Amino acid sequence: MDIDLGHLRKPCVCGREHKLQVREIYVEPGAVSHLMDILENFQNPVLICDSNTRAAAEPFLEEEYKDYPVIELNPEGLTADNESVEKVLTQVDFCDRGCSAVPVDILVAIGAGTIHELTRYCANEHGIPFVSIPTAASGDSFASTVAAITWDGMKKTLPAAAPEWILADTDIFSAAPYKLTAAGISDVLGKYTALLDWRVSHLLTDEYICEEICEMEEDMIRDIRHELDDIRDGDKDAMEKLMYALIFSGLAMQMAGTSRPVSGAEHHVAHLLDMESGKCAKPVLHGEKVSVGLLLVIEEYKKLAGWIRAKRTVVQSETLKGLEYGLLEKVFGKETVLEEILAENTPNPLEDIDLERFEESLEKIADLIDDLPETEQLRNKMKKAGCITTLSEIQMTEGQKEDILHVSPYVRSRLTLLRLMKLIEVR
Repeated sequence: MDIDLGHLRKPCVCGREHKLQVREIYVEPGAVSHLMDILENFQNPVLICDSNTRAAAEPFLEEEYKDYPVIELNPEGLTADNESVEKVLTQVDFCDRGCSAVPVDILVAIGAGTIHELTRYCANEHGIPFVSIPTAASGDSFASTVAAITWDGMKKTLPAAAPEWILADTDIFSAAPYKLTAAGISDVLGKYTALLDWRVSHLLTDEYICEEICEMEEDMIRDIRHELDDIRDGDKDAMEKLMYALIFSGLAMQMAGTSRPVSGAEHHVAHLLDMESGKCAKPVLHGEKVSVGLLLVIEEYKKLAGWIRAKRTVVQSETLKGLEYGLLEKVFGKETVLEEILAENTPNPLEDIDLERFEESLEKIADLIDDLPETEQLRNKMKKAGCITTLSEIQMTEGQKEDILHVSPYVRSRLTLLRLMKLIEVR
């Protein structure tokens, strides 16, 4: 697959000049053959992987695994949290001082979501570049400029380095377990609600938006929906399209200077579920949580559109703009986490909402919701593609659904329609 980044780096009709940190992207069989040429320009590269991703990639990277230091993590229970960050930073520091006369000057992430989150954070801490080698088409963070890390129980979005090179080798990622691929499909489809939330925020607050980026993301969604059967069958061209759609999410973040194009209420649900992951008997993939979040949020938005059309909605008074402290205290009982949640929501994104403008915009919001796929239609399509579609599949219960929908908007201070629905009374 030919990747031309030139058409993305340009002044745009949105009024901004879009910039990219990534230099080159290869999505093709044999993509990792470019790695040695890249590393020859550095003095002390370090590879970061876990034992599973090493097994997937080492047959294609035998020389690199022999020639360079390797930080190999235990995949059992491995998550992107502050403990894992400290482990990786400690080992990078050892490679910095104990293994070489020169500092570590480039990292190579060989893995999927967790390995990339840890590597991009550590690369940023050391002020060095990194190379991305995805071993599965499982998530949309490969080209991300931030790291989603659970820090002392609180899911945080932290500054991080974007990769300067992405070597997505079809022979490697297309052989990953299908469970990982299905999670990647869900992460792409999650852009449905992310883009709607961005447009609603622009409508109500004049927040910056780039419709060209939105349209490119929507093209990616359509392409992947058309390729679902071929992806399920392991068709390599279809798998490359999925991988590029996931990579493009990170490029969209770089172009927009914000994660708005890729993360909305569906990701806030996923982040809340990340914070509950320690209570799960089996690990749940990020994309699986996004999958559930997407369907829960679309269902709520479709209900809202129906209420608006039926003239049953009233935007409530200023008194409802405050934080639901009792609810937050009940859910986030741990004092440090509650303090972090309250800090995240200061200032409260609802405080500056013009209620009259919101009321006047309800019909336009309903029009935007009408452009979303119907919940059951999407659920059936995703189920056929092997995606997670129910709370029970991620070890949650239907009884937790209301709490998830009420609490998840507080995980981030970002304005979403789900957060705005706290200002609406249905009569």
